[in-house]
Amino acid sequence: MALRTQRKQRENEARRQEILAEAECLFSKNGFFKTSMADIAAASQFAMGTLYRFFTSKEQIYVSILESKLEELERLLEEAIAQANSASDKIEAFIKVTFEYADQNRDFFCIYVSGWSGVEWTIKYEWAMKSVMSERVCQLYEAQVDMVADLIRQGIRRKEFRKIDPKDGAFALHGMLHATTYAWILQENSPGTLLEKQEMIRSLFVDGLKKGNDARVTRRVG
Repeated sequence: MALRTQRKQRENEARRQEILAEAECLFSKNGFFKTSMADIAAASQFAMGTLYRFFTSKEQIYVSILESKLEELERLLEEAIAQANSASDKIEAFIKVTFEYADQNRDFFCIYVSGWSGVEWTIKYEWAMKSVMSERVCQLYEAQVDMVADLIRQGIRRKEFRKIDPKDGAFALHGMLHATTYAWILQENSPGTLLEKQEMIRSLFVDGLKKGNDARVTRRVG
């Protein structure tokens, strides 16, 4: 009985993952609002009744994709940061892992970045999109921002970085990463990989944080 139950659980999880994979492709291609449960059922080759056994709505499917991928990304980021030494190296690791993950999960990043950037946040649908973004998804996003802010604080304490507001710096890096990723996603046939953009972001952000650049910034502003 136990073996039969375990086999059934594995089969159900395999079906669930298949549904999520097909839905991820549809959300990436058509957007959240133009994708229906019927579309997802057809793409995954399951009856509607079977689909509703696993998920109550397309909102739940959407959130499940985001939560699963963001949790995996968070784990990879933490592992890479733990292996780096200086604050600069840790932020470079954050940039590298984020771009590597986007390279390998293009469809996911398409729906994730478009959701946060407001591509689908029209006045008509803003309330609906906000309802889709679960508390857990928001927590995972905020955890990434806090991760970078903590690294900036470390760099300031060690006199590796000039003094800036760590949270502002963290949002700035995420803005750069998301904008670069989305521009890359829109160029479907662009040569190369997103990881090739790593050095550009590193030089703009990490070099800009380093001590000695504050005087130059002051002169430019003045």
